[in-house]
Amino acid sequence: MRFFNSKKAPIDDWSALSTFLTSEKLLQSKGEVSPARRAGVLFSDDKNNNFLLNFSNEIDSILYDGDGATRTLYEIKKEADGLVWVILEDGNFNDLVSSIYTIGNAISSNGGSENLIAAIFEIYLSIDIDDNSTRRGLRSYCIYRYDRKSFYPFIPTGDNEGERDKTAESVLGRDLSDSGLLIEKDFSQWMGLWGIPF
Repeated sequence: MRFFNSKKAPIDDWSALSTFLTSEKLLQSKGEVSPARRAGVLFSDDKNNNFLLNFSNEIDSILYDGDGATRTLYEIKKEADGLVWVILEDGNFNDLVSSIYTIGNAISSNGGSENLIAAIFEIYLSIDIDDNSTRRGLRSYCIYRYDRKSFYPFIPTGDNEGERDKTAESVLGRDLSDSGLLIEKDFSQWMGLWGIPF
């Protein structure tokens, strides 16, 4: 039985991220997925990269200058271990995806491609697991790994490492794949990301 699509990985991040727009619309029409207003980019800081060091001073021009500028709101959150979250909020899902791409592209174009870790989209899931089990309004995440150029679902059930709903992740992964999203085929690469700040 086919579980994941066999499409080749796209050569650039926009080709991958833009497929989420089509996939989200299809699953939303089926009542399976409701997108939230928030998403984020996670990257590691680098003291040798001036752009990343001054990122908080750069982000306004990244998001708000130019013809394709959006009204996406943002918050930057730095963690003690050197990880940086750029948390975005926008009621227009197309603009939210566009802003995610814009942030990642700016980092990559300024010597930070190796620092990009993931783009994370918050969604709410309503699916039937089997005849006796359902998930309704379940807070979930669709994670895009920059190094793999692919997505995977992540559904934490608690704040501690290892607490996740793997059964629901499997069902969501199949549905996302069937809707055209490029899903990571290697389950060992479905890395848990606990402590997402949104």
